[in-house]
Amino acid sequence: MVFTMQLMIFLIPPITYASIFPRQEMIILPDPSLGEKKKIQDTSTISYDGPHIFYIGSTTIIKQVLRSDTGFYARLDTLTTSFKGRHITCHVNDTIRFNTTIKKSLRNEPCTYPKPDKLLAISDIEGNFIPLRDMLIANGVMDSNYQWTFGTGHLVLNGDFFDRGLHVTECLWLIYHLEQEALKAKGYVHFILGNHEIMNMNADVRYVRQKYFQNTFLINAPYTTWYTPDTELGRWLQTKNIVEKIGDYLFVHGGISTAIADQNPTIQSINATAREYYYKEEAALDSNNPLVASLYSGDFSPFWYRGYTDGSMASADLNHVMKQYGVNRIVIGHSLVNDVSYYHNGKIIDIDTRHADGDSEGFLLDHGTEYKVDLSGNRFPIK
Repeated sequence: MVFTMQLMIFLIPPITYASIFPRQEMIILPDPSLGEKKKIQDTSTISYDGPHIFYIGSTTIIKQVLRSDTGFYARLDTLTTSFKGRHITCHVNDTIRFNTTIKKSLRNEPCTYPKPDKLLAISDIEGNFIPLRDMLIANGVMDSNYQWTFGTGHLVLNGDFFDRGLHVTECLWLIYHLEQEALKAKGYVHFILGNHEIMNMNADVRYVRQKYFQNTFLINAPYTTWYTPDTELGRWLQTKNIVEKIGDYLFVHGGISTAIADQNPTIQSINATAREYYYKEEAALDSNNPLVASLYSGDFSPFWYRGYTDGSMASADLNHVMKQYGVNRIVIGHSLVNDVSYYHNGKIIDIDTRHADGDSEGFLLDHGTEYKVDLSGNRFPIK
């Protein structure tokens, strides 16, 4: 049985963070500067969001922010039967929406794969749905109806799809949707977690936009509950890896530091160890296990490390890391560049470009040839 309730908002009064969250959730306040990448005045307010799917015992609660002719409202649905296999609609704005199906089961992703004939990698979308959609369409990954068109190709999303932008939830549902579509064509979608995924999974909301906090007031669900293991998106995030090997390429948001490599963990053990602490970052940092502590260190973690681009990693150390994991290239995000760029004589490919400014680029591997690609689908040599 489904019960639906709609809460309308016509006039939106000023809302403070204290009015939205219980006291214990006020430990880390949003950073009004939105971080070092882009300082903007955040005037965002209530807008489309969701669906957010919460599991409470045998009950499923679906919450979504939608708009009618009279204003934004919360649609709240309660189900006492399984929600698996059901269809949902994700609204981006008044005119853009897409549908997907709730997966019948979730499993931890493998972390090693053979090299496909084609592969597109994009990083650091940070809640900017339109550039993500346009990049995927322009480069042949999907069509305008959100149907997979990349055949047996692989799409790699290399971390940091949370924070700073206004369509985080919609980006996540699009990835969730394309995963299912790709499998039908024997393709694959890889979503690798970055530092901003881990931050949000641990109630670190410094870079979350005002829109989301105002939406929490409307749907009566604190932001820090949106991606927990009691939600569909939280359970899905927990199946993801922080490093994957695809052919002779290693994909990781920040990089593998020597502090990690010197402990000789396999790719499998890196992911299995990190996954145990996805929702327990403080416990990881306090751990007496050197690998656990290193995997969550702000200096050495695979999702925080910057040594490949800031000059702090020596070439000999990088060669050791690459030999240890049997790869010829490491593809990273995290460190902002103007264009998809080579570092260390082409051994490192940095793909973190300025999506919010309309300067979206990605890394394309097509039958062994490497390109940078843009929002129009143009291909260029990487420099």
